Amino acid sequence: MTTMPALPLRVLLLRHAHAAWALPGTRDFDRPLDQRGRDEVERLAATMSVNAFTPGLVYCSTAKRCVETLDLLIARLGISPTVEHTGALYSETHETYLELIESDRARESGSIMIVGHNPMIEDTALSLLQRDNKADEGALGSGFPTAGLFIADCSTDPDAATSGRTRFMGLLSPVDA
Repeated sequence: MTTMPALPLRVLLLRHAHAAWALPGTRDFDRPLDQRGRDEVERLAATMSVNAFTPGLVYCSTAKRCVETLDLLIARLGISPTVEHTGALYSETHETYLELIESDRARESGSIMIVGHNPMIEDTALSLLQRDNKADEGALGSGFPTAGLFIADCSTDPDAATSGRTRFMGLLSPVDA
């Protein structure tokens, strides 16, 4: 009897949309989206919808700009993924992001989205690309834009993300949407 290979895990890394500068007395954590950020989410949602990029599981930073980005995106897409908010995505390193990607919960979902911050989002993307011979060094262009969406397919093996068994699918920018 032949076993079917496991379907890949679709990994979506989303940097929060553009946020307003912190007003005096306001913490960085509490910065809301500005109009540019809300417009970025609208354009990104349209592109995600056309390409059927819909996550089954979402981990989102608890920072205000990330929560607002995700709420607008979910409303625009009309989807109901499983969502978990975690402060670790604001304060920890990209290793935390990789641990979430490699979790049993992520593999079982079939597609995972992480809504977070730079430099952790970019460092996570670069870690995933470390052994993809088809992804050139310029895959992220000149950086990871606000409301940028990195898409990759990752083996469902338990250590696939950290061992670089990931195939780069693209980087969507709201400027291009």
